[in-house]
Amino acid sequence: MSPETPASLMRRYVALGLLAALLAAAAIASLMTNASPRRAELRVLNATVTSITPTGLMIEGVEGELTARGKWIVVADAVRLCNWSVASGYIGEGHALMAMAAIEEGNSTRYVLLALKQGGVTLFRPLLLKHAALAHKHVRTYVSLRGELVSKGGNYMVLERAGRRVLALVRGRWIKAGAGEVTWGDVQGDFKPGDEVRVFCHHVLVFKPWFSKIFGIDALIWGYSGAIIDLTSGTTISRA
Repeated sequence: MSPETPASLMRRYVALGLLAALLAAAAIASLMTNASPRRAELRVLNATVTSITPTGLMIEGVEGELTARGKWIVVADAVRLCNWSVASGYIGEGHALMAMAAIEEGNSTRYVLLALKQGGVTLFRPLLLKHAALAHKHVRTYVSLRGELVSKGGNYMVLERAGRRVLALVRGRWIKAGAGEVTWGDVQGDFKPGDEVRVFCHHVLVFKPWFSKIFGIDALIWGYSGAIIDLTSGTTISRA
């Protein structure tokens, strides 16, 4: 059996899981207008972006703009929370995998962009995190997670274990054993793809399966008082 494409995975898992996000999208739309939406339909598709505007984008096969005003989480060279004016700079014309809400208002339809993947860039609305959360574990001491480093950026690492991926935010200042105070940028070269890494953190946010299938992220971790240890190279950093 051939593996499922990203688009088929999205259609399979999103139908029920993004129902709450659709309601959220309707709320977003209602903030943009005083009219109350009558019906919201989720559309997940591979599409071609034809233009990007200050308030959204246009795609082939859909009349009208996909509204994208507001805050976005961008996962690219770094993880950033920014307005559409900044987030839109990470994408361009061409193929993209996206989720949007088509919201009927009277005799017209309004389109709201919910998420987009293009190349190595992922954008999604922060509002989705609320509806995507399966569990949030917060501890006063710390929890330990271990996995293989598969990618990294200016303020994050992605670790994988048993087919599940964790996005670990690592911004801020650190103490490197034997070297003193550093930033993640100073030491990320010591952490190489394929290395076994263990992290000690305070917060673990586990995502629902539909979110994991779309974005390839099963959990988000942040908040460190312990250490991050590269078990392969021996590099150790702790929170400054």
